Amino acid sequence: MKLPKVLSLRRDSCVFCHGDGKCSECSGTGVNTHLNETEPKCQNCAGTGVCPNCQGAGRASLHSPDMVDLELDK
Repeated sequence: MKLPKVLSLRRDSCVFCHGDGKCSECSGTGVNTHLNETEPKCQNCAGTGVCPNCQGAGRASLHSPDMVDLELDK
């Protein structure tokens, strides 16, 4: 029995690509999906098709470039 993708995600899966390692903006094609722009490459992954947040690993990273370090007031 194959589980739906949402139910089969690992706990440490990247929240941006949902564990498949593909760019969420272009679905891994590397092509710019915004038809009104002149840039042919996807601006999210620079045309690589790889998730820029986990570098294609499909796992969450504590040092992701989009994550912000929060400091609690003491």
